[in-house]
Amino acid sequence: MPGYGTVRPVNGKSDGTLRRATVLVNPAARRVTERFDAMGVIRYLAQHGIEADLVIPRSPEAATKAAREAAEHGADALFAIGGDGTLRDCAEGLAGSETALAALPAGTVNIFCKEMGIPKGLKAAIDAHLTGQLAWMDLGRADGRAFLLMASAGWDAAVAGRVHAGLKRRAGDWAYVLQALWMAPRLRTTPATWRSGIVVNEHPLAVMVVSNTRLYGGRVRFSPEALANDGFLDVAAVCPGGVKDTARASANLLLRRIHRDRALVSAQVSELTIETPGIPVQADGDYVGETPITFGIEPAALLVSVPAGPLPALFGDGRGEEVGNRL
Repeated sequence: MPGYGTVRPVNGKSDGTLRRATVLVNPAARRVTERFDAMGVIRYLAQHGIEADLVIPRSPEAATKAAREAAEHGADALFAIGGDGTLRDCAEGLAGSETALAALPAGTVNIFCKEMGIPKGLKAAIDAHLTGQLAWMDLGRADGRAFLLMASAGWDAAVAGRVHAGLKRRAGDWAYVLQALWMAPRLRTTPATWRSGIVVNEHPLAVMVVSNTRLYGGRVRFSPEALANDGFLDVAAVCPGGVKDTARASANLLLRRIHRDRALVSAQVSELTIETPGIPVQADGDYVGETPITFGIEPAALLVSVPAGPLPALFGDGRGEEVGNRL
């Protein structure tokens, strides 16, 4: 696997030519309506000499299985039409393979696409991949379950666990804001213990964000210097000592400067375990259970397609190669 800041040819595909692909459409994604023309995507790719299969999974498990099968059958790319949860499910199936994840934004917030500079429009996003480049990125793990962007424990996970799917579809990321406002009077910090190697921390925990990338919820940067290919997770734990700390940290969160708040405990780790039980946990915006839980990193586990030109800042000093109608 490549090291820090690298982009390299893919074994067996040194010319980078895209010939075979799978198009995966999440039918529950916010922007996938009854009028969505999935076969139009297949026809558009065919016009560019790309033979593509269409898959419409009916569950997260089915999406992971379809992605794994695409890799096993030698697809050069998986075009995933959905939100960040769909991309996470696909990444689980693609991990360790040389089938590139080509994200097409159709979800609630589409943070991954924002981070990678992938255009919002469907045709523009496809074109960005057809003329784009490949890069390897790390995958986060939460008790072995993959996450692309970030996972967290605490208040935000409690909110994520209560947001109704219908509200998400109608209100987008504001659904989380509305749910948080409703729950805010009842949220309390939890005395929590977490361990990384021989280092043990004990703090009153409001929320801990474990980041593989930088942009949280499309609005906040808990770890603005995080890199997606450095083999580490960036930890930002908000640990207010009282009401004043909580109020100040909340204001800094709204002002998008939480990374500078004195209630923040930060670190870079390759593995971290929250030992205290009963704290809600989410991964890439979806509720996944409660602590205790171990977060880890799988370095350079996922091949991703990004637009041509300078690589996103998430890749540090990495340099891509212009590949023209290739992945």
